[in-house]
Amino acid sequence: MCLFAYPAIAYAEQDVTAPITVTTKSKKQLARELLVELGIGKQYDLYFWNSVDLAYGTGTRTKVSEWMQKTLAQVAGWRYVESQYVARLEANFSEMELKELMELAKRPLMKKLLRTEIQAYEETGTKRARLLFQAWDDYNSGKINIPPNLLN
Repeated sequence: MCLFAYPAIAYAEQDVTAPITVTTKSKKQLARELLVELGIGKQYDLYFWNSVDLAYGTGTRTKVSEWMQKTLAQVAGWRYVESQYVARLEANFSEMELKELMELAKRPLMKKLLRTEIQAYEETGTKRARLLFQAWDDYNSGKINIPPNLLN
């Protein structure tokens, strides 16, 4: 019996340290899964439209502006910053809080809200592009002035 006691103790000690590693890893995985469930990556890439609207400045959606948005998402998009988002969630939320957020994110009403927000952003794209184009046009024509204290 004594021969079996030592392996049992060794296994018991391993069991104590294993959950800590698994918990840390599962927290990171949970954070990543939460971001996917919430569609944060899609939103991040979608928001490159703001940059396109500012840079391209036609006030309309064109094949070129669509290509530019996709290119920006490809070269500077979500995959380049995802780990920072995951780290921020890990730092700011406990594992239990992440699990609770995941439960909320999976609820049909929350999914509907998130889908609606993305749809509204996409549907307002043309208007936003026109407004940004007009703002730059107004700025360039002197209708919008930089406050003097910012010119230093």
